[in-house]
Amino acid sequence: MPLQSDAHPKLFSLLLLLSGFAGISYEILYGRILGNMVGDQFAVSAAILMTFLLGIGLGSAYAHRLWRWLWAIEAGIGLYGLLIAFTQPWIERVVYAGAALFADTLAGSVMVCVLLLLVPAFLIGCSVPLFSGYLNQQNTSQGRASFSLVYMVYNLGAALTTLLIEFFFIRSFGIRGTVALFALVNLLIAAGLWSRFSLMRETQKQHVSQSLVIGSVFRLLPANRWLALMLASVASAIFQLFMVKYSEMVFGPFRESFALVLALILIGITLGSMLVRRFALSFAHVMWLNLLGLLGLMLLAGPAIYVYAALYDLVINLFGGLVALKLLLLSVLMIVPAMTFGATIPTLLSSLHEDDADNQDVSRQSGALLFMASLANVIGFLLMVLVLHRLLDYGVQLLVIGGMAALALAVYTQGQLRHLIPAALVVLAMFGWQQNKWDEDLLFLSYTNFRNVNNLKIERASFSPPDRYKGYQDVFSINWMDGKPYFFINGYTSIALNNPSEKIVGALSTLYAPRLDDALVLGLGSGATASAVGLFFDRTEVVEINPVVRENLFRMAKWNYHIEQNPRVNIVVDDAIHHVKVSDKKFSMVLSTVTTPLYFSSSKLYTHEFFDSVKNHLTPDGVYVTWVDSRIGDQGVDIILRTLNKSFKHSAILYVKSAYFLLIASNEPLRVQQAQAISTQQDLNADLLQNHGVLASWLPYHLMHTDVFALIDQPNGPLNTADFPALEFEMARLQSRGIYQFNKRLLAAFDIDQVKRALGPVSEAFPADFMAQQEERLGNANITERWKKLLSGTPNLPYKTKLADLDWRLSRAHIQNSADAWYAVGVQLSHMQRDTDAIEVFNKVLRMDPAHNNAHFYLGTSFERLGKPDQALASYQAEKQVDPKDKETDLRIGRLLLGAGRYQQALDALNLHIDTWHPYDSTAYTYRAMAHKALGHTDLASNDLKRALKLPPEDQQIFDKTRL
Repeated sequence: MPLQSDAHPKLFSLLLLLSGFAGISYEILYGRILGNMVGDQFAVSAAILMTFLLGIGLGSAYAHRLWRWLWAIEAGIGLYGLLIAFTQPWIERVVYAGAALFADTLAGSVMVCVLLLLVPAFLIGCSVPLFSGYLNQQNTSQGRASFSLVYMVYNLGAALTTLLIEFFFIRSFGIRGTVALFALVNLLIAAGLWSRFSLMRETQKQHVSQSLVIGSVFRLLPANRWLALMLASVASAIFQLFMVKYSEMVFGPFRESFALVLALILIGITLGSMLVRRFALSFAHVMWLNLLGLLGLMLLAGPAIYVYAALYDLVINLFGGLVALKLLLLSVLMIVPAMTFGATIPTLLSSLHEDDADNQDVSRQSGALLFMASLANVIGFLLMVLVLHRLLDYGVQLLVIGGMAALALAVYTQGQLRHLIPAALVVLAMFGWQQNKWDEDLLFLSYTNFRNVNNLKIERASFSPPDRYKGYQDVFSINWMDGKPYFFINGYTSIALNNPSEKIVGALSTLYAPRLDDALVLGLGSGATASAVGLFFDRTEVVEINPVVRENLFRMAKWNYHIEQNPRVNIVVDDAIHHVKVSDKKFSMVLSTVTTPLYFSSSKLYTHEFFDSVKNHLTPDGVYVTWVDSRIGDQGVDIILRTLNKSFKHSAILYVKSAYFLLIASNEPLRVQQAQAISTQQDLNADLLQNHGVLASWLPYHLMHTDVFALIDQPNGPLNTADFPALEFEMARLQSRGIYQFNKRLLAAFDIDQVKRALGPVSEAFPADFMAQQEERLGNANITERWKKLLSGTPNLPYKTKLADLDWRLSRAHIQNSADAWYAVGVQLSHMQRDTDAIEVFNKVLRMDPAHNNAHFYLGTSFERLGKPDQALASYQAEKQVDPKDKETDLRIGRLLLGAGRYQQALDALNLHIDTWHPYDSTAYTYRAMAHKALGHTDLASNDLKRALKLPPEDQQIFDKTRL
């Protein structure tokens, strides 16, 4: 009989709900905390997840042995949380001290993380079985239905926690404050259990077997049932990871995408437990529903993207509208599979020893089933990341999940045809859809294209099948759109691989380095930026978090100067945070090229803690370089600048493109220091100029302002910290992209004298060459127009503009060293009437190509202006040999012969010109009139002159009377 003094059902239900509310929070929060310390790479994420799965499984299996200590377990969870929350600096030292014990520092760090998490995971795993047992003691009539109730309420609390952590608690209290809050919840639970349920702790039945649980787990169920549970749990783990990747690819690689999926998984468990209690469903029933749900997911996954794109504009301006739309679409797709996978344990527990009404050891039995499920979840996780995700398309992965669910049903029903045949038909239907209708390429368009249905259709129509390469959890592909290759990673499409911007970033960053000894580049990507840095520095370390990118780097060799072949570049697969913290080097330059903060994990590289870590690994005069773009919005830019200003005294801003900027930060005043190195590096110069029309020696002119901290709008606004990731939150809720207010402040602060001081010595053409670079790289952007207005009154600007054009042509000629390039230099010299220099250049052109068209002609022009008619005549005659059809040559020859008094020869040349080209202008006829006059051909001279003058009919008589 239950002890009435301990019967507080409402209080017990509240404590149960709070326990679920707090339990899942620690997996999320500890993952964030340790990710901030060690990084977000796969090894860390996998270790945290598997540790919690195993720890919860072991806790579930051994929970019955700790019957009396449920209150202490809840207190232990809370106290451990407080310890983690308020000793993070000490924990970080422990993590990195552990790393030092291993040759592989990452392995050491991960091992310490595992040890730190085993204790809370084990304690959390004890909660559900013990609460189930306690509830059963309160009301023995419920029997094993008490587990369904506990499982339902606990996971309901966990689902609410998942959403509240992401969308409220961390944004209100920070990570540390949220951990402390949930720790206090656990302590309140412990106090309630201790004070109100003290007698219940003493009532555990004495006949319960105390044998080793793990050894007896598989004897609790017939083989077909525990094997069916294992198969379903493996499929469940694969399904969960599949939905996480699907949501990342469609909604973007944000933590909120993960939070929504996790919340729906937990809500599914809640609803599944509720259905089992209400309708007494069997395992076979729920697996049938599961197969139908997976078939629906297969049918709707593609169309759902178009629905999302069609509704996006309608909800984007509504408070919470976008989150609600994402939650609704995910619910439609995954709630049935989530609910039925979540119902498997309650169905099996309710059927366990149905003929043994006296066996009410719910805590032990539920713990055993939870242990089985946790163990199978680990297997499913490993199967997904090690095999399925790497080798199979997403449509095929979904088909595998359906196949495993059908297999679980077949095993449970022991191959009964009435179950086996329909299940096979459902899987066959999934296979048919996957083969004929499933659009795998749709997932590789980039989530930024899923915001307008018309744009989505256009992009899909122009999209070529991508070159896909998968890792354990990452997806990398080279996407071809309109003939251009793009770098794609985990749902996000970055810049075109053949775009020069990334190489320009590497060169611009190098300009401000105090020395060219050691550089650190965070983020490999296509390798374009890192390879540009590697051209200059003696030693360059490059850190890349995604092994799949590193493995496929050779595929992008033609866009990254074959970086793998550069002996001065060392590429390391690691998380940037982890690598910086374990490194003992000092660098003259650290360059962060990681993906935009629109990709959630990148936000951690814009925190105050990370900036401080970078500063500690820079030489005293070293520079740190990062980037921002207009897509992060005005608030995003201000958050980054405020945070950067807490670590560095000085920061300059440079443009890469009109909406893509670099921030150069240092504790020393910033100035261009490596202009000579940039302008003389042949590989970079040749590539940028020949393939992209970019002059490397003009890259210093990308500087816009040397005191960008002065442009912060609200200096006292929020900072981006590891504890309070304000930038991540801003990116997730960002509605309108563009940095209009920041641009307005930036343009108003332009000062050419300030820029000139940072540039150091400038050319004679400055600022015309400065403006020419703006026009070349930015076109008519606001930046260009603002500089034009400011520089319009510069003395001698027209001449300086011509001089800038000459400098550009000279630079190209020195790089290409071709006849055409030098010819362009000669033409500009001729236009500037620098004839002596022009003659020298055109002679060089003719030595390289004696038959170069128009070179002799321009030589003749320069000789003419210098008063050397004989050389000019010889040049024009040589041009006539090269190009007999040159329209101007005979005219120039006739003019020179006329001036030399060689009238008949002049007349012959002019006749040839007029007969060939029938010119409309007066010049040729005037010259021929002069030749005829000199030769005594008065009438012919008069006719030519009349033709040249083109007199109207009424004036012809006047002309004739003059007898000219």
